[in-house]
Amino acid sequence: MTLLASDPSNTIRYNGTGRVYAAAYGESGYVDLGELESLTFGVAVTTEKIRSTRDASRATILEVETERDATLTIGLREQTEENLKMALLGSAVAADNQAAGSVFQAEPALVADKYIDLGKVDVRSTKISGTITGTITVGDTVRGATSGATARVAYVGDDYIEVVEVSGTFQTSEEAYVYAGGGTTTTATIDPSTDMIVPTSIAEQEDVVVTSSDGATRRVNGTDYSLDPDYGLIRKLSAGDMAAGDVVSYDYEAKNINYIHGMSAGSVQRKILVVTDADDQGPRQRYTFWKVQINLNGEFPLLGEGAAILTMSGSVIKDTAQPTGQQYFKQESMS
Repeated sequence: MTLLASDPSNTIRYNGTGRVYAAAYGESGYVDLGELESLTFGVAVTTEKIRSTRDASRATILEVETERDATLTIGLREQTEENLKMALLGSAVAADNQAAGSVFQAEPALVADKYIDLGKVDVRSTKISGTITGTITVGDTVRGATSGATARVAYVGDDYIEVVEVSGTFQTSEEAYVYAGGGTTTTATIDPSTDMIVPTSIAEQEDVVVTSSDGATRRVNGTDYSLDPDYGLIRKLSAGDMAAGDVVSYDYEAKNINYIHGMSAGSVQRKILVVTDADDQGPRQRYTFWKVQINLNGEFPLLGEGAAILTMSGSVIKDTAQPTGQQYFKQESMS
């Protein structure tokens, strides 16, 4: 059926929603680019004017097209691995996952008033408050009599201990005894002596345990050092009391970490498929761009208000694998 200009309900598109898919050039199978901030298509035609040399008016006698460029500009809201890899001209996605673990009394190479990287993210420690009976010493392992949870003591304070290497979940009101010698964390005999703490509260801290080398003196967060626990950055404060040989203890969580090396790809080419939503007013449309050269375009806000938009532009280039006359893109309307 021919769509007549006298019937605008069939020819005017309204709302402008839809989906965009991308495939590596020469490969089958598309990935969904997700929510977009914007998608625009532009064509620029450059011409050269040939002027007369027969009279002073220099009239134009011929205008010749010299260049014709088509571009796609896409604002990506979703920072998926594929979107980041494509927009940032990145290498293949690689994994550098962090398994859960612990550090006990490591001696970092601290720099006065400057952050250093502990090499782990999401660093934490645990504070067990309660009544201490007998003697608990830094380096001891305590075990919950009821829960079976275990932990290694990094600092002993007044009516509390700070621990790392936590396994299991301690319970309030249970007796957390110091281990007797021998055995594993699941089979060691509980010391029937009075060396124990009875927890009244157990709190995970967004803090590491910084002490003197003998564990006797606890350094104070905010006075002696400052910490970014989410990214494992610690700074020695020169106005504080930290000294050479101070040690740091902490637990760290399991974290999936993937990375790419940006701007390392020599060429990023994609086949781009744009489909408009069937529920919009007006004709459904589908655009297939056979070969798009992706270029990083504009700024990518790392911090700031609102969504961080990955903006990229792509040059629609000639795909010689397509039949002659059909080598740039295809537009389809569906009624």
